[in-house]
Amino acid sequence: MSEKKTNTGVLYGVIGLLAVVLLVAVYMLVDLKKDFDATNNELQQNRIFFAQERDSLEGELHNIYLSYDSLETDNERIQQELSIQQEKIERLIRIQADDAYKIKMYKREMETLRSVLRSYIVQIDSLNSKNQELMAENVQLKRTERQLQTEKEQLQSEKTQLEEIKDLASSLQASDIYVEPINENNRPRNRIKSIHKIRTDFVIRANPVVPAGDKTIYLKLIRPDGVTLGSPEMEVITVNEEEIPVSASRTVAYENADLPVSIFWTNNGELVPGEYQVELYAGGKIIGSSVFEL
Repeated sequence: MSEKKTNTGVLYGVIGLLAVVLLVAVYMLVDLKKDFDATNNELQQNRIFFAQERDSLEGELHNIYLSYDSLETDNERIQQELSIQQEKIERLIRIQADDAYKIKMYKREMETLRSVLRSYIVQIDSLNSKNQELMAENVQLKRTERQLQTEKEQLQSEKTQLEEIKDLASSLQASDIYVEPINENNRPRNRIKSIHKIRTDFVIRANPVVPAGDKTIYLKLIRPDGVTLGSPEMEVITVNEEEIPVSASRTVAYENADLPVSIFWTNNGELVPGEYQVELYAGGKIIGSSVFEL
């Protein structure tokens, strides 16, 4: 009987010990579950945080990308560098930043991109300012060029005028031109069949600029139909790089004073009724002209 009580006491002791162990185990399991739940909740919170951080950083990267894209410049080197930075942003966006290390890397790269962006903005602003200065200088240079061209044209015009005045001043001039048809007795006649010669009287004006000496004066008589009256010599002279025939000529001694001159053309049967033109030439220039009628 005593042995049976002893066994029962032992059994109760074991059962009590097992109950204690079970209670301890349950407590530990409950504690572990709390730790697990807390850890799981923390991980979930971290995932949400990292996801929000990633989304925020990706949004900022998109904005930086657009900022790069909005920069305009004609500088090829900067354009290439901008393209490289945009490709870097695209690679960063493709990275799944789901832990602290990647998020830190994201932020570091983003700050670098912002810094580079600011440097490009400064460079482009500087280039644009220089371009505006160059454009302003170019406008001023064009304005100055136009002004110089205008002044050059004006000077050229004045030079031409001066050369014309000089040329005119250094040329002989004929005035008081009078044409009179005469017969064989040197008497005036108007009927063509009675005309033996045509006498052209004129005065070579005094001109101290023209060198003194022998001067050949050429007479050109032009019929109403435009034909130049000929002569046995039928001389040809050059005027303004054009060769023209003349009717008669005479060499006179010019002494820089008014000099009356007469040139005769002998009728060769070419006369017709109508208005004639008279032109006098010397030194390759026309020095006087007139008209008369037969």
